[in-house]
Amino acid sequence: NAVDNPEEKVVYFMSIDNAKFRKPVIPGDQLRFELEMISFRRSACKMSGKAFVDGDLVSSADFMAMVVDR
Repeated sequence: NAVDNPEEKVVYFMSIDNAKFRKPVIPGDQLRFELEMISFRRSACKMSGKAFVDGDLVSSADFMAMVVDR
């Protein structure tokens, strides 16, 4: 699944579920996010995401969001 012209969209998070904070993140750490779009219907999408610092998984969660035009 993909969103057409993502640079012309705004994402509003509706829910964050199953959030897990596995390791502390401190100022100066560089976060790298990986998001997988599970489904996209009309303007609502489900995503699963992970956050990494230096290759270590520090957080994960499932998201519901609305994707609308700017």
